[in-house]
Amino acid sequence: MANEKKATVRDIAAKAGVSVATVSYVLNDKKGTKISDATRKKVLQVANLLNYSIPEKYKNLDAKKNAYTIGVMYQLMADTPSRNMEIMTLINLLAERFFRIGFNCQLIPLDSEAGYQKPVQGLDGIIAIDLKEDVFKQMSGQYYIPILCLDMMINDFLFYQIHTDMDSIVAKAKELLGDDFYLVTDRYRNEKYNEYLMSVLPKGKSLLFSDMNKKSFEKLAGKKVLVYGMQLGMIVKQNAKCKDILVISNEENPALYSSEIKSIHHDIEKKANLAMNIMMNAFERKFDVKHEYKVF
Repeated sequence: MANEKKATVRDIAAKAGVSVATVSYVLNDKKGTKISDATRKKVLQVANLLNYSIPEKYKNLDAKKNAYTIGVMYQLMADTPSRNMEIMTLINLLAERFFRIGFNCQLIPLDSEAGYQKPVQGLDGIIAIDLKEDVFKQMSGQYYIPILCLDMMINDFLFYQIHTDMDSIVAKAKELLGDDFYLVTDRYRNEKYNEYLMSVLPKGKSLLFSDMNKKSFEKLAGKKVLVYGMQLGMIVKQNAKCKDILVISNEENPALYSSEIKSIHHDIEKKANLAMNIMMNAFERKFDVKHEYKVF
């Protein structure tokens, strides 16, 4: 935009939390300076986000200017049925929306056992879905493009974050089940997000499916249970004689699975729409002050 104020070295320094001299050294690619890789990456990422010119070797030279390419990074796990289904549903929704506006969508499944993973060339933006924090840091440090986090909590202002509003869902569940119930959920890769999910009920009331055994299911006999995901809901229904089961579902018609299971609708399409809008704004250099979004 013509009236938009151009970012300065001081703006970059303030955002990155470093001195003006440090920014100058990094942007001029001066050798022999004692600047850590982490600080260098932070300065370059902030400069790029603020549309400030960065050294040519750090630019994404393979990016097409007439058709943006979005990389969607994710990791599936063997013992997280509802989480895996939600990730695949999100991917389908994102691919469909980006395709409609002429963007390319490149799926990038990450190997959870691998260490260093080479950066993918030709990406203009990245949407990361539920990655471990160390995997995310290793990945994000290799790119100087907009990166959006879905179902993750990362303590860094550089990254927009969208995740399920579990507090609001639990509040709704209390209207339907009362105050005394258990939560059964899959384990999520992102540690802080997993801790958030487990913290919405008192200690001992939140159970991870991957940790459950026969005794765990027996413990739920005669209890009211809130389950995150329809696939997990069906497993709980088959293995525990619960008094009442309420499922957090993104399905259009959850009754198709079982008429005996009640559900709270989780609007996953809102996540996909929000992710698309934020990414498009980032390409246009329109940055919102708000960086965390919760979706019910």
